[in-house]
Amino acid sequence: MKRALMLQMMNTNRNDMESWYKLKVQEIQTQSARQNMEQGYQKDEVKRLRTQLTDLRGKLADLEGRNALLEKQIQELNYQLEDDQRSYEAALNDRDAQIRKMREECQALMVELQMLLDTKQTLDAEIAIYRKMLEGEGDGPGLRQLVEQVVRTTGINEVADTETMRVVKGETSSRTSYTRSAKGNVSIQDPSPEGKYVVLENTHRSKEEPIGEWKLKRKIDGKREIVYTLPHDFVLRAGKSVKIWARGQGGVHNPPDSLLFDSEDSFGVGSNVQTILYNKEGEERATHIQRQSQSAT
Repeated sequence: MKRALMLQMMNTNRNDMESWYKLKVQEIQTQSARQNMEQGYQKDEVKRLRTQLTDLRGKLADLEGRNALLEKQIQELNYQLEDDQRSYEAALNDRDAQIRKMREECQALMVELQMLLDTKQTLDAEIAIYRKMLEGEGDGPGLRQLVEQVVRTTGINEVADTETMRVVKGETSSRTSYTRSAKGNVSIQDPSPEGKYVVLENTHRSKEEPIGEWKLKRKIDGKREIVYTLPHDFVLRAGKSVKIWARGQGGVHNPPDSLLFDSEDSFGVGSNVQTILYNKEGEERATHIQRQSQSAT
């Protein structure tokens, strides 16, 4: 009885062991199949990624080549742009120089024309005076009649001659006109007629004007030119003026109210005087033109 029971228990255990073994083998086989499938998928994925990586590397090399070409083109364009900019600036400088030269020539021609007009006016006045003297005014004898009388009488009437000279002097007068302009706040006030000084004024009420190294040029009768350069870092205060004295004319060097021009004894005297103020770039900023002419009264 016991033996049969033992055999039954052994058979039961064997069956259980076989069932458990088969189950485990089946699980292992299933897991192995799953792993094989996953490995196959991973291999395919790795292969696909490698192919994609190869394609991307090829595209990257192509893009790097195109990028290098574009960078080279950009560099060449920058060089060309710099050359064009230098050429443009040179052309602008040449144009500005030509414009300044033409302006100076036009201004000189205007001064010369004004001198000719003043001379013509003076000559016309003198001709009119001489004509009056020659023909005589009213019923009085003229110079022609007096000369004929002198020739006939071989004598000279000193009183009549003195009166004639007085008439000439009395009918001729001097006239002085001034023209002034400014491109900004700094202007040229009326310079000394004797050439002792020139005054620059800042007409702005609150803004200072740095005019260091600006040049003040005086052209006398279109011939002589006097140039004064203002001190470095000189600032003309708002609403103030500075008087620039020629050497030996009674002025003192007391910036910023007065300056002394050591190189010249005078700023020059003439019948046609141009005073022009230029900035450091050579641009005209202010002018003052004085004209003197003779006219009949």
